[in-house]
Amino acid sequence: MKATGKKLKVGIIRFPASNCDFDTLNFFQRFGHHAEFVWYKETKPLRYNLIVLPGGFAFGDRLYAKATRTYQIDPGALALRSPILRPIRRAAKEGVPILGICNGFQILVKAGLLPGKLLQNKAKKFFCDNVKCKLVGNSFFEDKTILGKTLTVPVAHGYGRYSVSKREEKTLVQNKQVFLKYAGPNPNGSTGNIAGVHNKEKTIFGIMPHPERSPDARYFMRAIEKYVEAN
Repeated sequence: MKATGKKLKVGIIRFPASNCDFDTLNFFQRFGHHAEFVWYKETKPLRYNLIVLPGGFAFGDRLYAKATRTYQIDPGALALRSPILRPIRRAAKEGVPILGICNGFQILVKAGLLPGKLLQNKAKKFFCDNVKCKLVGNSFFEDKTILGKTLTVPVAHGYGRYSVSKREEKTLVQNKQVFLKYAGPNPNGSTGNIAGVHNKEKTIFGIMPHPERSPDARYFMRAIEKYVEAN
């Protein structure tokens, strides 16, 4: 579904316990776009210019074997069982642009829509701060005007360590699928300082830092706008 002019229609997937949903909604509305929430039980086709899985803690990042106090931390695991995953997979097959931020990135990786794994931070602690990130590869949503630029982007995660084998990393870099790297201290120990990757088709983007909270948010938004307008 193509955008009309610069106003995009954005569907923001909302799971129980999501806590960055309004940040994401405000991000798009601030730049004049029409953004709305899509509840996790939705089963109808997603008719949007862009689908966003926001950050937060979908289902509390907890996986219960039974309805007891015993659980394990497994970000995105319960989200995969949600009805909304079927429309998301359908949209992915149709080439609809999809963006996963933080927890949304974790869900897309677990769903097999993006390569790699996201593991607990090496320090085994939750990390929340502003970090420097550099645009590399095909850049964020293929915007070459920001390629090589270093931006300030907030991070807030406990399971943000992107992990692939050395061979897989080499393939991702050769394909230019890595679009964002930590340019300063690595907050989680991710392989090759990787902070964001996209699929081979360049339609699904996953990013661990939060562009919607960034003081450099305009660069991320302009990239999205240009990408959607061109496709």
